[in-house]
Amino acid sequence: MTSGAARRDSEETRIINLSASARAITLPRLALRRDEAATAFSISPTLFDQWIERGFMPKGRKIGGVVLWDTDELRQAWCDLRDADGSPKQNPFDGVVA
Repeated sequence: MTSGAARRDSEETRIINLSASARAITLPRLALRRDEAATAFSISPTLFDQWIERGFMPKGRKIGGVVLWDTDELRQAWCDLRDADGSPKQNPFDGVVA
């Protein structure tokens, strides 16, 4: 193979990899593996496991030998954690006339 042919092959491979990356970025993620779910929260997989044990996060579902976490359930669990900080969900002064 000539250097020109090798360069073309390398270029074609790079283009294929770029289009695969773009496709992966644009497709919605419906479920995540354990390490991906932990990464989504910027925590370690071990801490993610602890959060599951404490009930902060939902348990994954085993489907065909792969354990997956539903992204909607993870997002809801995060919102529940975020909102459980003791702050009122509504302004206590709403409806008060001064």
